[in-house]
Amino acid sequence: MRLWKKISIYFIYPACMLAAGLAAGLGVQEFFYPNRFPPAEERTKEPENQAEPETEEQARAEEGQVPAAVGQKQTITADTRYVVERFDLTDSSRTETEEPLPAQYIGMDWEEFLDACEIYEASPSLADQSMGFLSMYVERFSSEEVVVRKNYESSEKPEEFYLAVENNYVVVYEKDKRTRFMSTGIPVRSLPDELVQELLNFKYMGSEAQLYDFLESYSS
Repeated sequence: MRLWKKISIYFIYPACMLAAGLAAGLGVQEFFYPNRFPPAEERTKEPENQAEPETEEQARAEEGQVPAAVGQKQTITADTRYVVERFDLTDSSRTETEEPLPAQYIGMDWEEFLDACEIYEASPSLADQSMGFLSMYVERFSSEEVVVRKNYESSEKPEEFYLAVENNYVVVYEKDKRTRFMSTGIPVRSLPDELVQELLNFKYMGSEAQLYDFLESYSS
């Protein structure tokens, strides 16, 4: 019995003193450093204001390549300003002009307008072809304003031209009759027989203005 009392004195008493010391230490830390250890539920709670991942539309909006008001469907109206920016890669010159809005664009939204631009890029106007048209893309799009950029690579313009026939279509050659200036897309079968005979013998066009007057007269 005395042996058990000695064991209690040497082991149980120091254990009790150690526990009391730890409790006292925690109490002192809580007194001087309140809320140092938040409740477990607060430590596991996710942040409320965590930023949501940026969507593709928001990223493109920051680059100025989508409608100004993301989430609101923007469409082109008769009152939309149509601005064309022309950039010449040859000398890095840049011009910007407001032009009449093509009627076929009215009512188009962002995606429809992009499709229309791709179609135009594949088959640009004769005027753009003569200026060395390369590409076209949309810089800004909204119901208030549409801005497109056209890239060109100009060269010294020829002053004399010849019209000829190639694969049953009218083509334009430069003065040397060997360098093709442009394809017109005008089928020979739509022209008078007398004019076709002139084309077969290289019909002369004395100036660029004369050339485009002729092409506008016979283009569909």
